[in-house]
Amino acid sequence: MRLFQRIIVASLKGGIGKSTVALGAASALAVRGHRVLLVDCDAGNRCLDLMMGVEDRILYDLGDVIEGRCNSADALISHPSEENLLFCAAPNRLPDPFEADAATDALCALAEAAQADFVLCDTAGSGPLMQAIAAGFADGALIIATQQPASIRSAERTAMLMQEKGDIPCRMVISLFEENAAADGERAGLIDIIDGAHIRTIGVVPRDRTLLLAQEKGELPGKKSRAGSAFANIAARLCGEDVRLFAGMKRIRTRRVL
Repeated sequence: MRLFQRIIVASLKGGIGKSTVALGAASALAVRGHRVLLVDCDAGNRCLDLMMGVEDRILYDLGDVIEGRCNSADALISHPSEENLLFCAAPNRLPDPFEADAATDALCALAEAAQADFVLCDTAGSGPLMQAIAAGFADGALIIATQQPASIRSAERTAMLMQEKGDIPCRMVISLFEENAAADGERAGLIDIIDGAHIRTIGVVPRDRTLLLAQEKGELPGKKSRAGSAFANIAARLCGEDVRLFAGMKRIRTRRVL
């Protein structure tokens, strides 16, 4: 049984890997054979098109769908190397005035046009679109945190906002995790992060240089990389499977990073 199907990826803090997690989880779900729609909802700071290598293929974006300038199907782009992964780009700006109902209707139309089993909405740190998705579209949230104390606090605040706006369940993904620093006591370990954010954890993505290089080339995360294994574990958990946080990542000594 799937944990969530319409997922908001969020944190009130920027620069902690929201887009990376959104793309990684979406691609891992697609590899499992699910139809997945990934929507860039970070108006004004869109980057997923670059990370996916499809920036030259964008004709219409989410703003065009919201304002009725195109059919929802026209705004969908299939990933060149993963046919089950579809994408809708973010607009450079939100419609003014912004109408939450129009935004959620657009997302519903995109999901229907994509025949999506899962929808992942990558959002900005805050703003009306993120709140509209939480209140009227998402049935679950992936809250992103790192080992930074400010990020952990922001994760807790983001989960409270999700409860306020939509009363939706949250799971935390710990990104950019430096296991050696955690094992040496230099940075927060898993228990410290979980206790600080008070959110159940669905995945841990280690800092992985190969992931950064793939993003710069517009490629999907490598399936055999450490980050790729982490995203596969997250996808499995979203599909209702019981897998270990560090399954497939042999170099991580679980007891030392707790």
